[in-house]
Amino acid sequence: MAEKTGPFQKVVVDQDICIGCGACVSVCPYQALELDENGKARLIWDLCKDDFSCVPVCPVNCIWKTSEAPDSAKGKANWYRFSKALSDAEKKEFEDWKAKYKIAWAPA
Repeated sequence: MAEKTGPFQKVVVDQDICIGCGACVSVCPYQALELDENGKARLIWDLCKDDFSCVPVCPVNCIWKTSEAPDSAKGKANWYRFSKALSDAEKKEFEDWKAKYKIAWAPA
């Protein structure tokens, strides 16, 4: 299978709902989800390639395609991070994604 190329929609995780079961982490073929220091699911933004297998396996429905996520979840902090420093092209893709989907928070 050919590597998917962006831009990607990605997913949104509401950590207030997450129970830390790890189902999403176990099914993501891109290792784009992890359990953070609080045991909550967190997206690794630059690794997400729109597989979306994480969405249906979540038993508490705390993961959505970004286009379907509630604004309340998109406005929260710490639900995603980067795995590395972003290239200029990735920075532009990130800024475009934030603007398109009205993502209020960004990692430092």
